[in-house]
Amino acid sequence: MSFYTSLTGLNAATKELSVTSNNIANTATTGFKRSQAEFSDIFATTPSSKASNTSGSGVALKSVQQQFTQGNIESSGNVLDLAISGDGFFALQTADGSNIYTRNGGFMLDTNNNVVNGLGQQLLGKAVDATSVSYTHLTLPTNREV
Repeated sequence: MSFYTSLTGLNAATKELSVTSNNIANTATTGFKRSQAEFSDIFATTPSSKASNTSGSGVALKSVQQQFTQGNIESSGNVLDLAISGDGFFALQTADGSNIYTRNGGFMLDTNNNVVNGLGQQLLGKAVDATSVSYTHLTLPTNREV
């Protein structure tokens, strides 16, 4: 039993190192949100045993939680780079028409003046008219009249 308990501890430490190394590897990634490994105790119990008489049998990875705390906002010099202060996500539409969400605010214009991210996914905004609210692609006009 003690060998199994030690082995669960080694496995948990390996998984925590994996999560930590992923956090370190992505520190310079725009919009990256760190993860945190959460663990739980393993108890070998039977329905007739008392909780006060049981001893631990190891540790297990409970979950890897994404941390959505506010990061630092830095100026990039690109007028289309955006940041979200507080909660929220940018809505993007992929090439296959599905919607995804991100906090990475690095945007540019494509050849059709659509606001897109580095993968060509189009930024969506809310279009509001008298009867409804819907998502629409954000496109900048090619010429502006004064």
